[in-house]
Amino acid sequence: KTCMGFATKLIGRKGEVDDCPLMTEPEYEEERKELIGLLTPPVRPVKVGKGENAFEIGGEEVIYRHEKTWYNRPPMIIDVDDKMEEKELIERVEKISDYSRIKIGEVLTYNGIAVRAKSGDPFNFKKTVKLVDENTEYPLVLCSFDPEVLESGLEIVSNQNPLIYAANKDNWENVADLAIEHGCPMTISSTDINEIAEISTRSLARGVEDDQIVLDPGTNPLDLRSTTNRLIKLRRAAIEDEFEALRFPLLGIPSTTWMVEESENDAAFMEATTACALVDNSIDALILHSDEVWSLMPTLILRQDLYQDPRNPASVEPELREVGEPDENSPLLITCNFALTYYTVEGDSEGVDCYIYPVDTDGTSVTSAVAGDLMTAQKIVDAIEEHDFEEIVSHKTLILPGDAAVLSGQIEVDSGWNVLVGPKDSSGIKDFLDDNWPPKKEK
Repeated sequence: KTCMGFATKLIGRKGEVDDCPLMTEPEYEEERKELIGLLTPPVRPVKVGKGENAFEIGGEEVIYRHEKTWYNRPPMIIDVDDKMEEKELIERVEKISDYSRIKIGEVLTYNGIAVRAKSGDPFNFKKTVKLVDENTEYPLVLCSFDPEVLESGLEIVSNQNPLIYAANKDNWENVADLAIEHGCPMTISSTDINEIAEISTRSLARGVEDDQIVLDPGTNPLDLRSTTNRLIKLRRAAIEDEFEALRFPLLGIPSTTWMVEESENDAAFMEATTACALVDNSIDALILHSDEVWSLMPTLILRQDLYQDPRNPASVEPELREVGEPDENSPLLITCNFALTYYTVEGDSEGVDCYIYPVDTDGTSVTSAVAGDLMTAQKIVDAIEEHDFEEIVSHKTLILPGDAAVLSGQIEVDSGWNVLVGPKDSSGIKDFLDDNWPPKKEK
């Protein structure tokens, strides 16, 4: 409603410059461009794909997560190739597209499919891209160093904003022309940072937009130190120096482990290790080969944890929740609203019909909340009244987590409810309820 409010939203990345009607008027075009320039993060954001499954990479403002936060989670892109049999290809694409897992109340999925031109044949590549496109809604990465092959794939999906991989010192002009013609992002690949900067500078001068470039500094699973050193140098050049030629997202390719390991299990294990190391070092996108859940889950979980805003701990709303089909005789469990704790308690309570109330502890664990006066007897007594617990259950008994035992006496005095002190670890909830529920005595 006010300019100050609008400015605050822009700084918090919760609005767009064009949300202000004046910014769309011709007389303010210069101011609009200047404002967009001021607000563009040091690592320029690049969008891949279209529709609800499109993802944005880059857009980061700090090198170290604790300085502020990291914004755009690196998409996990799983590869296929144009030498796969049609049935095998479709099954793999469907497996990648359909996978999901819930952790801390969030649905975790993969994010894209990379189509590799293993055959080197434009016709075969085009056919494979068409088949993949027909069986997934995920964004695609078209992978070849042959511009003719890339162009054959773009004939199928150019209107879907795929990422093309990759330009190098030998083909960059042709790849840049494809990016300009089809309006899609391109990758520059080299293990030489000076060479990356040179190709980037020339591509921009040729007409590639600054939201169309992604950098691949090489991923060597046998020399992770050199790999991560290049990532760090590129990130510092973008964020600390704001060196225009290198202000772009970084692509890591842990799938290269499959080129150096003969055993599939060893390759999948090394790929997971490499991927996690890259995520720890600010990578913006990943191309992987394994489709084994045990190999991919560590990266999914690490990514989820690192891209949680450290200023806002993961939390759930403080409201009464149901597990199973509880009734008036079901137990009522108290916990904190730290998301990891809550969903662990909920998971450990599966198979038991019960209620769970997560006290508002500012997203901190039970132990920390009790020690820091964020979980107090008064908060729990207030919750009993505000949420009409007496209307929901008939037994007037609460079950506190073991680490909150010190609160039990005051809760009983102030509320008139009976308090049972449960286990310190939620894995003991079922055994505890078997021994203590229904309660033998109430006050």
